[in-house]
Amino acid sequence: MQPLAPRITLSVGYQSGTRAVVAFLMLGVVLTITCGGLCGVTARSVLAGLLVAAPVMLFYGLLMRSILRAGGWLEGSRLTVVNVATRTVDLRAARSVSLRATGSVKRTPLLTVTTDARTVKLILRSGEGVLLPPGELVALAAALDTARCPGAAETAGWLRAVAAGPRTML
Repeated sequence: MQPLAPRITLSVGYQSGTRAVVAFLMLGVVLTITCGGLCGVTARSVLAGLLVAAPVMLFYGLLMRSILRAGGWLEGSRLTVVNVATRTVDLRAARSVSLRATGSVKRTPLLTVTTDARTVKLILRSGEGVLLPPGELVALAAALDTARCPGAAETAGWLRAVAAGPRTML
C-alpha cells in the first residue's frame, strides 16, 4: 500500500480573522433585512416583508457560506477547491489546463482544470487579494507536471516563474 500524499493547504479564500468579520457583516445585513420586513403594523405587511426578505436572506446565506468555506488543497495530483460546493479533480486525468487573468484593477490569475467529469476553477489569490505564496505556487506547478494535456506545461512554467519573482505576472 502506497503512503498517502501530504495535504498542502492553499491560501485561497479568507483567513480566519477576516472570515469572522465578514460573517458578522453578512449577519448584520441579513438581520437588518429581516427586521425591516418585521416592522410592519399589520399581519399582512409582516407576511409581505417576510416574502420579500426570504429570497434575499437565502442569497446572502449562500454567499456567506461560500465566503466562509472557500479554500483549496493539493493531495498529490488531486486538486480540491471548496466554494459553495467541493470539487476535486485528478490532474493526471485533466483534458485541458488554462490560466487567465481576471479583474481590471488588480489582475487575478484564474486556473481552470477540465476533466471528462468536471471543471474546477481556482483563483490564485487569497480573499484579501494576496497572491499565493511561492511554496504553494511551486507545489501546484509540480502537481501540474503530472498532467499530460494542452496547457499544463505552460501553466506549470508560469507558476514557477511567478514563484521566483511575482513581477513576472505583470
